[in-house]
Amino acid sequence: MEERKGFLTPDQEKILDELIKFDSTIAEKLDGVGIQLIDNQGLERLKGALVEKYPDSLDLVYQIIDALFEGLETLIENKE
Repeated sequence: MEERKGFLTPDQEKILDELIKFDSTIAEKLDGVGIQLIDNQGLERLKGALVEKYPDSLDLVYQIIDALFEGLETLIENKE
């Protein structure tokens, strides 16, 4: 299993980057970095608070995120 910092794996961050498109070339170049920063910094803090309050919840959250991203990955494949 891939290392998660925040809630997403690196592959899931790439899937989001594929799905989020901007008209601006500069914004499009920076959106992947933005997704990574939000997940690795902001959501990592949220994850810590979640685990502190609900210690057994992280596995369930990962299962939900993984199921959602399987569906998103299918959308990308069908789009191509």
